Amino acid sequence: MDFSQLHAISDICLLVQNLDRSIAFYTEKLGFTVTRRVEGFAAFNSRGVCLVVWETGHVPDEPRTTPLAPRDAGHPACLSVKLPSPREVDQMHETLLARDIAVRRPPADYPWGARCCYFADPDDYLWEVYAEIPSA
Repeated sequence: MDFSQLHAISDICLLVQNLDRSIAFYTEKLGFTVTRRVEGFAAFNSRGVCLVVWETGHVPDEPRTTPLAPRDAGHPACLSVKLPSPREVDQMHETLLARDIAVRRPPADYPWGARCCYFADPDDYLWEVYAEIPSA
């Protein structure tokens, strides 16, 4: 059996430069609750997937004294959250703005059949909230 079919993805781990800053963003701005915290590590549950932030100096098998090199201007990954309707994407956009989260791209309809809005966390990980656009 292929690896992709063995188990569901259980965790998304983001390597971050400053653990306290990331915890503040995810709890204060996005409403996550910390479910586990130890030195250099924090986990949050999100409807079946565990979101983890790991300070770079505490990642296993990573040299403790070498921080990650800054990424280029692009984003190596995008975390997506599907909402039930395009209207809810617009509402989430307003919520993000009210929480002082800098939106990278406001809600717009895209040719792949979705209404999307984009923002980034303090370590510049790109987040997308989207909803499928009903077919005419």
